[in-house]
Amino acid sequence: MLVKLKIILFFVAIIPVIIKGQITPLNNFIGVDVSTQPQNTSFNYDSCFILGKNLGMSRVGIFQNWTAIETSPTVYNMTIMDIANLYYPAYNMSIDLTITPIHTNNLEVPSDLIAVPFDSPVFINRFNRMLDSVKAHLTNVTLSSLVIGSEHDVYLGSNATLWTQYTNFYNSVLSHAKTLWPGLKVATELTFNGITNLNAFAQTLNTNSDYIGVSYYPLNTDFTVKPVSVVPTDFASLISLYSTKPICFYQYGYPSSSTCNSSEALQAQFITQTFISWDTYASHIKMIDFTWLHDLDMALVNYYGTYYGLTDPIFLEYLHTLGMRTWNGNGSNKLAFDELQCQAKLRGYNTLPINCSTNLKEMRNRDEYILFPNPVQNIFTLQSEVELNHAVIKIINSTGQVVKTISGLNAKLISFDMSELTNGLYLIEIQSGEKFINKKIVLDR
Repeated sequence: MLVKLKIILFFVAIIPVIIKGQITPLNNFIGVDVSTQPQNTSFNYDSCFILGKNLGMSRVGIFQNWTAIETSPTVYNMTIMDIANLYYPAYNMSIDLTITPIHTNNLEVPSDLIAVPFDSPVFINRFNRMLDSVKAHLTNVTLSSLVIGSEHDVYLGSNATLWTQYTNFYNSVLSHAKTLWPGLKVATELTFNGITNLNAFAQTLNTNSDYIGVSYYPLNTDFTVKPVSVVPTDFASLISLYSTKPICFYQYGYPSSSTCNSSEALQAQFITQTFISWDTYASHIKMIDFTWLHDLDMALVNYYGTYYGLTDPIFLEYLHTLGMRTWNGNGSNKLAFDELQCQAKLRGYNTLPINCSTNLKEMRNRDEYILFPNPVQNIFTLQSEVELNHAVIKIINSTGQVVKTISGLNAKLISFDMSELTNGLYLIEIQSGEKFINKKIVLDR
């Protein structure tokens, strides 16, 4: 939910350990949703755009509800399209365009179509007519993808009739869009919970999709965060369902508020774990779009709380602290944004004058070897301030037995799977050259 303008970037991965593949600039892209500072007019969209450009942006995403384009029957507001048509070609950037007849739990269709079935010829023809007008206003822009609908599984629920109607609608407008933009890649975005728990409906809907669109916020039902260690498991679950089509995370975020049982440190760890897991599934995951660049101000948070019909304080804090930079003034970097910059720099995609000798800034005590998360559920990450050289790492249980040994490691970031081990306290023994370090970690599922 909550996608406005997005900055899309791509990075080269250099983490060579315990991975099945590597992300590459030709095949994998990363994005940052641009949210600006409305109380400071001098820090405007251009200022935020530059933050992304300095990271290495190559594509931009635009999100529009259908009702924001067709403000009344057959009356169109193309202001955003006209701006995009002038702004982004100047930077030689293509656009990922999302248009939503359904936005999460809200129907976003022109007023005279509210009671019309999705697959009615009248409904389909009106959407296609709107697309015709969009095409006419994007004469200078190259579309890298078109996304039709955002998190609409929330609205459709388990209603088989609605899913069938929406699938018929989607297939029809998908075909029309491809006549307007030959070679266009088309997707529809479902939530991670929806695409995995409503698999039969989702698989049918995605039959003709070029990309599998997903939004991903690892939260419990009360909007508190799940542990960072769920990322690789969730990636694996999604890829097991869609092993033959590229996956695009059009929304992807993790709040930093303590109200959500999170912190800036956990948000930064989420960034690190994401890149490690993405390398593992580089051939499957084409793009990840991180949400947001900045935290939202409370007025906007309250607006969206009303829009979604959710005023739970934990939910509002989740919305409020999804940003990787703070909201006040010109904003300041949270640990997550520093980590994202460093992940980009470590992969050779920018030359920012930043110190990335340790990726997670909460580790300011300069501890040379960091284990996170701790406690761990299944997978933990070892981060070294310096490159490991032919390191040997042993995992030792509470009785002194070596239960796992990994040798010949040469990297700064390494992930370990402890899923076959039982709960308890473990000693992690690290030997690299003449250095010999012991760390403790708790396995607690």
